[in-house]
Amino acid sequence: MKGPTTRTRIESAIRENDLAAWKAERYRAFHRTMTDEEAPFPCYFAVDAHRDGDLRYLFAPSATTETGKSVVADGLARYLDGARGIADITALAAFFESPDGDLSVADYRERVWDLLAALRRNDPEPWPDDVPADPDDPEWEFCYAGEPMFVVARAPAYDRRHSRHAPHGLELTVQPRWVFDGLGSDTEAGQQARAVIRERLDEYDNVPRHPAIGDYGDPDTREWKQYVLSDDNDETFEEFPVDNWDT
Repeated sequence: MKGPTTRTRIESAIRENDLAAWKAERYRAFHRTMTDEEAPFPCYFAVDAHRDGDLRYLFAPSATTETGKSVVADGLARYLDGARGIADITALAAFFESPDGDLSVADYRERVWDLLAALRRNDPEPWPDDVPADPDDPEWEFCYAGEPMFVVARAPAYDRRHSRHAPHGLELTVQPRWVFDGLGSDTEAGQQARAVIRERLDEYDNVPRHPAIGDYGDPDTREWKQYVLSDDNDETFEEFPVDNWDT
């Protein structure tokens, strides 16, 4: 199964025993998280999109490999090219083949940013003119193939921040920025959504909301800090993790 795919195709492949074991395991774990009614996942937008078939899913080798990076580069570009035709709320969930041995949150953070840096170096499109290139600008966010997006990493290393825990390996969820149109912090809909998500987050995690979490564009918020959070609130990442980002 190559490239971005749908829930229907994955579940059909599982029923027909036509999906690699690690891929089936990763999808089943994600599905359980998105459909758990006793402990609802905080981001109800993701829950609804998975239920409605509006997410797309990508399986890739380890993010440390050139093949893994190439699979993500191609799959992400293909997803973004057709994403507006899927639904108003959509995202791409990328599952990476599990590494050998136990990794820390810091290890996964390094892998995520190494992958994002590789995408940046090989971006088929120029950086959008309306998005600052400086990560220290509060309106900076990661862009690829001409699209700004929000990136969330989940991994096995999280013990307390359950909303960032994926039991079997690294997982990245990518949301195009346009899915947040009409949901800004200055809108009633956006304020209501934040209130619901943060209330659910307080119940879901065994640690208070991370201080790096904030609203896009807020002068005190840096979007890149939210991509890979620490497992507790004692550790914050103050320095942008990639040297020579613009070169």
